[in-house]
Amino acid sequence: MSHESIHEHLLISARKWARTAVDAYLEEPIDQDFAVHHMAVAVEHASKAYLASISPVLLASERQPSVDDLLVLSGNEDKTKKGRAGLKTIGGEGAILRAAQLLSPEHKTPARLKELRESRNGITHMGWGQPVTECRELLAAGIEHINALLKALSAEPDGFWGTHLEACTALVAQAMSEIEIRYQAKLRQARERFAETTRRLSEAEIAELVSSLSALPTAAPWPLTVPAECPACGHTGFASGRDKLGDYGDIWFLPRHFGCRLCGLTLTMWELDLAGIKGGVLNDSEEPDPDWEPDFETYPDWESDFETD
Repeated sequence: MSHESIHEHLLISARKWARTAVDAYLEEPIDQDFAVHHMAVAVEHASKAYLASISPVLLASERQPSVDDLLVLSGNEDKTKKGRAGLKTIGGEGAILRAAQLLSPEHKTPARLKELRESRNGITHMGWGQPVTECRELLAAGIEHINALLKALSAEPDGFWGTHLEACTALVAQAMSEIEIRYQAKLRQARERFAETTRRLSEAEIAELVSSLSALPTAAPWPLTVPAECPACGHTGFASGRDKLGDYGDIWFLPRHFGCRLCGLTLTMWELDLAGIKGGVLNDSEEPDPDWEPDFETYPDWESDFETD
């Protein structure tokens, strides 16, 4: 299979799954499980199509790929026993992340794309679906990401979405509007709570309150916490999440929750992206030590996290 046909094959597959997903959403009654599942598959295939358009080798597994995998992806299928039948490629989540890294610097991954993938897994393995409003926002994240990939591939959106182009454009606009409205409502409520709490306090009393409460993380089911500016009241809150070991001893902090004791704001999932609360390297050294090992005695919570990853 040539380099061109690999990416074209994947893009055709992505188009089929995407159109079927939109069909399932537009029909009456809405089949949200099919819509979410099929859109997640479309996102995976579109991401892989983009990677293959650059080089099929980018489809290689994140873990050590086999020689046969590399031969197939480099156009030397005739030198393998099973050929494409035995090919193992990068997983869906890895393909999406890898594609996002290679898109233009202006590209911003849709806030709910990760939830689309997780919902697809829930539907596939456990039959867990989503309410219609959630379905709309998850589909919009998939459409938005695919459109960014189409632009990078110099592919026309109307050729991909066909008669669904107008509906997809409206769906993204509506979902983004709803997400932003709900997020801004949470900020407004938190600001009102803070204003009510401090209404009768002097400036000195407010400063003392801020000093005392901003030093205390909110309760969260995650082992690590780092200070972060609250998008509602502007004071110090705490992002909590988990850690992930990088390839060279670097430790990445992955935020999953934000809480502020001063105004009571709590944020999760896609709301963290809207607030600009992102992950980062915890041991931020210029040259990570390849022989580094986590100190489980000092940070006992890390051990269980590494074992499950």
